[in-house]
Amino acid sequence: MVPTETRRISINTLDTDHIGQWRRAIFYLYLLILHRRPSGEHDELKALVHQEVQQSVHREEGEVLVQTMADYLFEQGQKQGEKIGEKRGETRARREVLLRLLSLKSGDVPEPIRKKVSGMRSLSRLDSLIEQAVTTKTLEEINWDNG
Repeated sequence: MVPTETRRISINTLDTDHIGQWRRAIFYLYLLILHRRPSGEHDELKALVHQEVQQSVHREEGEVLVQTMADYLFEQGQKQGEKIGEKRGETRARREVLLRLLSLKSGDVPEPIRKKVSGMRSLSRLDSLIEQAVTTKTLEEINWDNG
């Protein structure tokens, strides 16, 4: 929640000769909101900036800027989601490879080992176990406690 004693400063005092400064001010305010304020305040603060834009003599310019910022944020969210999805996919694939190698080595992988592998998230740890699965003769030789 934004403190009620927060002072309201109008950015509408910049005249039409300073549209570039006005545009940068709006953009900077959005960046401050997103990167310096708690996420619980984001919606309220963005609404205040949007309200200021609506009342501005630069309203059309502001609408374009707000939409541009929304597009930027959407794109950043997509990129972040893709990275998370890729990492999850890599992790899942390595788990499957490890379980397949263990199955080829011993026939039936014990349930405790299956659960341990299924809960692993570290790619480097999974890679280490894959290497051990390839280079050892038995499941007992694999160092499960390292990492």
